[in-house]
Amino acid sequence: MTADGGRRRRSTWLALVAAVVALVATGVLGAFAVAEMADSRAGRDASDDTGRVVEAQELPWTATALIGVMAENGELATSAVAVLTPDGRGGTIVPISVSADTASGTNILLRPLGAVFTADGPEAWRAAVEQVTGLSFDVAEVVDQERFTQIVGPLGDLPTLFPFAFTDDASGETFEAGNTVLSTAGAYRAITAVNGEGPEWYFDPARNAVWDAIADRVGAGIGALPDGVAFTRAAPPGDLDQFTDALFTAPVAARALESIQIDPERVAAELPVEYSTVIGLGWEDSVVTLRRGEVVLVFGSIAPARMAAPLEGPTIRLVSGYTDDDAAALGINRSDLLIVAIDVLLFTKSNVLSVVDQPGLAVPERTTVYVSDAALIDGVWELYGDVFGELDVRVAPVAISGVDLEITLGREYLRRLAEPPAPSTTDDSVPDGSTPETTDVAGSDS
Repeated sequence: MTADGGRRRRSTWLALVAAVVALVATGVLGAFAVAEMADSRAGRDASDDTGRVVEAQELPWTATALIGVMAENGELATSAVAVLTPDGRGGTIVPISVSADTASGTNILLRPLGAVFTADGPEAWRAAVEQVTGLSFDVAEVVDQERFTQIVGPLGDLPTLFPFAFTDDASGETFEAGNTVLSTAGAYRAITAVNGEGPEWYFDPARNAVWDAIADRVGAGIGALPDGVAFTRAAPPGDLDQFTDALFTAPVAARALESIQIDPERVAAELPVEYSTVIGLGWEDSVVTLRRGEVVLVFGSIAPARMAAPLEGPTIRLVSGYTDDDAAALGINRSDLLIVAIDVLLFTKSNVLSVVDQPGLAVPERTTVYVSDAALIDGVWELYGDVFGELDVRVAPVAISGVDLEITLGREYLRRLAEPPAPSTTDDSVPDGSTPETTDVAGSDS
């Protein structure tokens, strides 16, 4: 779920305000705090006189799979990340645009996932999706029509709601807007439809509709895993058949991600020729970026134990009890409210591994930070004091393995976001190394 155009602009403004505040907060002392926290990771053995807590609990482990669907021309049409629930039954499907840049637009070179697959092969594609999502995968497979039918066929016909009409340039088949019922073969043709009149990402909402239909058709679950079958960190699913047997045994959710087109001028300057060649005509308009905060929100919610920590700062579990009404007062939705906070943490080089969004949970007056190590307390103030306002920083009574800080957002942070931004004292130019200008992708709302 994403905000409408007006709300998304409000969200962008909030993120920019938060980033400016974070920039003031970090400075030289903030950089020192990052280094200090990086040298004091959670989960280490500790004795009472060090100030560290000894007891630790684990983030819930979840099995993961990466599924690519290949069109008849051999090109990758769509990717999806699937995550089982912690009990190994049912889960979530998250489509990933093959037009998405591997580094979410933060690198000096652009590498769209579909072009990586075509030019560099399936192993490079898997590594690229791991980079863009922050996840590791137990299973990864690219399926053709026969294999797609084998996996999805047991669900039967798929009631599907297409957001717009579109035509597959390869076959000439047209899919009308609105409700329709697709056979498995029809679902494959729709999800691999080739756009002959523009970039492939134009069709992403239609492809996402097919993934939605697959998730919805599972219903309460089909079939059952054999008794005693349970996937663990030491014994994950061995192949996609095992994984989908578990996935389709209980209800499945689908969650699309917002895409933002990267400026064509930037694409022209930063897309390597080996990728522009395989994309073909219109390659300048053919690369998008995912919102990094949204990616972290989604996967930190459903697969926290699988999230990587590539940044040099602390590892974070973010907890929010904010309600829809709290977000609406700021002109955004609850997801965007959390994304603003995550973007701030990413800006401070913090690794958000886990996100707990539980509306109605008690919200403290001040943002509360539980540290795994008393030595981190000063660093918390240096990194986040000017971002979240007055903090309540304590040593955690029970640590979470692999997590340095648990941050529960407070009421004071909401009030800070509601304040109008201070007048700008700089010009409108974008400094070198900053996030590139982007434009919204038409039809990418989910």
